[in-house]
Amino acid sequence: MSNAEEITTAEAPFDDHDCDYVLQSTNGVKFHVYKLILSLMSPILKDKFTSPQSESQSDKSSVPIMPLRSLLLLCYPAATPTFDSLDNAKAVLEAAKQYDMQAVLSRAGDLIIAQFLPDHILDLYALSCRFGWQHHAQTAATRALEIKDLGRPSNGFHGLQDITGADYHRLLVYHYRCGVIAQTVGDSLSWLPPSSTKMQLQMWKCKCRLVDSAKKLEIGNIAELKIVPWFADYLVSSGKELLARPCESTIMESEYYNHAVIEATKCDDCRSEVIKDMDRFRALYIAQVKKVVATVSFPCRLVHSRLKAHLASVGGIGNPLQHCPQAPFDDHNCDIILRSADGVDFHVYKLILSLMSPVFKDMFALPQPESESQSDVSSIPVITVIEGSTTLKSLLLLCYPSAATPTFRSLDDARVVMKAASKYDMQAALSRAGDLAMAQFFPNHFLELYALSCQFGWQHHAQTAATRALEIKDLGRPSNGFHGLQDISGADYHRLLAYHYQCGIIAQNVGSSLSWLESSSYVATRNHACHHSVRLSPNLYVASWFHEYLVLSGKELLARPCESTLFELSHYSRAIINATECTECQRTVESMSKFHTSYIAQVKKVVATVSQALPASTA
Repeated sequence: MSNAEEITTAEAPFDDHDCDYVLQSTNGVKFHVYKLILSLMSPILKDKFTSPQSESQSDKSSVPIMPLRSLLLLCYPAATPTFDSLDNAKAVLEAAKQYDMQAVLSRAGDLIIAQFLPDHILDLYALSCRFGWQHHAQTAATRALEIKDLGRPSNGFHGLQDITGADYHRLLVYHYRCGVIAQTVGDSLSWLPPSSTKMQLQMWKCKCRLVDSAKKLEIGNIAELKIVPWFADYLVSSGKELLARPCESTIMESEYYNHAVIEATKCDDCRSEVIKDMDRFRALYIAQVKKVVATVSFPCRLVHSRLKAHLASVGGIGNPLQHCPQAPFDDHNCDIILRSADGVDFHVYKLILSLMSPVFKDMFALPQPESESQSDVSSIPVITVIEGSTTLKSLLLLCYPSAATPTFRSLDDARVVMKAASKYDMQAALSRAGDLAMAQFFPNHFLELYALSCQFGWQHHAQTAATRALEIKDLGRPSNGFHGLQDISGADYHRLLAYHYQCGIIAQNVGSSLSWLESSSYVATRNHACHHSVRLSPNLYVASWFHEYLVLSGKELLARPCESTLFELSHYSRAIINATECTECQRTVESMSKFHTSYIAQVKKVVATVSQALPASTA
């Protein structure tokens, strides 16, 4: 191959000179591709290839090299692109739209949401509306609940010009409805479990509620009781915050919680019980807000008839799998049939299976015996496999470029598909299955997914799962065993435990020295006047209650090194109560909120520096 040809020929897999077509980008790079794959993906290219006047074996595309490469990777079953930026991803979407590649648009949407959602919530909502990705629009709208006062001028976003006013209105209506229903949670406590009245929490037990102006609320759908004034104020104030930002983080981060605790300390009876009781209530409060917000339906647009037809053609809408499979596995122009263990025939192409699986590629390269099984309706060869139709369908959907993305009914179902992909050495399908399992089951099965990631060498997923496992207190104790331990080595498990422990050590050390503080304005950290001050470092004295808070929170972080530990910690509220008992320290209480925020940020920062020894990659 000449140097000039090396420069103008794309990298693998588009350097295969056995292909039957060449696409050339606007800057002259040649992509060697198969007409069959492009025909399956694009009706425009299919018509071009089948038209009588089309005899050319090459074509010059109007797409630059980078979008064209990503576009073709999305067409090819054995490859998945990574977008350099959201703008790069948008260019690929435009190219897919130009060639009417609906499956590419859908697959690109999945990748874009996975890669850019945390930092581009509203932009991705706009893209989802534009391309009809209703599920992704719902996902983005749900994440947008974390934005305070959505709709204010400061909350405009790139992409507003690309969607209709109706799409934007749907987002604002959803945010507002969630805010209203979240706010109403505090208007009545009838949602509390019936046992709540027996809890005798301080908020409706203390004598300080027995004033004429005290508010009455129904508690646990059993009794209407008076509540203490500071608790009534907390419910009203937190409700207003939820109206503007209807998500659980609002309750966790609310300063009104600390204000309520401070007010409670002014009552001798409330002081001793307020932290325990308020922590119990806040956990129930958060759960109820999540529950009611989840009942709010996101207003959806009607599915465009053309999109609906496409979804039906790729299995996104329609009936469950029957004896004769749905598209794209009912194509009688195929050249091989895979028959499942329960007798379902899947009409597929040797080319696609060969690209995905060296096992099938080698099988097809062997001379076929004359006695090879034939289908009843044609002379197409039949290969019977041991996988059931449900597993085989999911496996082939992962292989086919124009097919819908499968949804696993359970993590066990996903494991079976992964096992089949591993057996046939379908590395790309195995990788896609891992991505889907992480997206679908991660919140509730991160330890099992850590085990799967180790088993199949998915380093990125292993790190993600290990990071999430930091939320488990005392990982490694007998009660923290998990399904999948038998499938990984002791070394894999040791890496997880070592990572958790190292994160705990470094998180605990944050409170041992405050040299990381960027400002000396946090009065809570410096107090010479307090009669019970403690020397934290040669030049730093802190109040004893503050020192106690650092020590106790450090112990908690050692066992559970994540930011949630500091958000949920009762030691913080107790520190505030102790501060109010010292006349010299009372004025420092307000600065504790600033310190708490900085403390959490520093813990996140140092934990992020801990590297995990990752499993060997299968790549």
